[in-house]
Amino acid sequence: MSFVLIKKSRRATDAHLKNIFWALTVFAIMKAGASIASYEWFFADTPLYISTITANSRIMFAVIANIFLFHFGISILTYKIDTRIDYKIFPVLLFIGYMLLYVSGSIESSELEKTSRFSFGYNGAILGFVGCINLYLNKKKRGGRRKVLYGLLLLGGGLVAYAVTEGILSASSSPGTGTKILEVVTAGI
Repeated sequence: MSFVLIKKSRRATDAHLKNIFWALTVFAIMKAGASIASYEWFFADTPLYISTITANSRIMFAVIANIFLFHFGISILTYKIDTRIDYKIFPVLLFIGYMLLYVSGSIESSELEKTSRFSFGYNGAILGFVGCINLYLNKKKRGGRRKVLYGLLLLGGGLVAYAVTEGILSASSSPGTGTKILEVVTAGI
């Protein structure tokens, strides 16, 4: 998915649209990194410091992914608004804020991921869904290409599925293997 997004992002004509899809690309890459790092069995026979590094990397990848998904959701939702605010610095500021909370010991690493998932991942997916539907309706009125229209609907559907796995299923008391597989599949969409 990331390769397709990178290719399509380069061809975008509008600078704001490029920013939107680069945020989605960073989200996809970071979420893939978090999914790969979450497989502890892959790192089972490694020294303890490798396991610690992969666990911390998974958390940081997940936090960055959720921040960029939130950035994508806000950006696509405000795409056709006349007064635009440049949100490019927004993800960096959020990440610095999260790092300050983590380094200062105000929040534990397990809570860091959970907080970012519920505050940015879930909300970013819902905002992205609403933005995709809004953009779909605008493009449909103007006679947009069918490929773009179906792509927006598919992306919106993927974001709803992702919101369900990030918000509802991950809040369950015993997320099992099925939930993990569903998270990986929806991250791939």
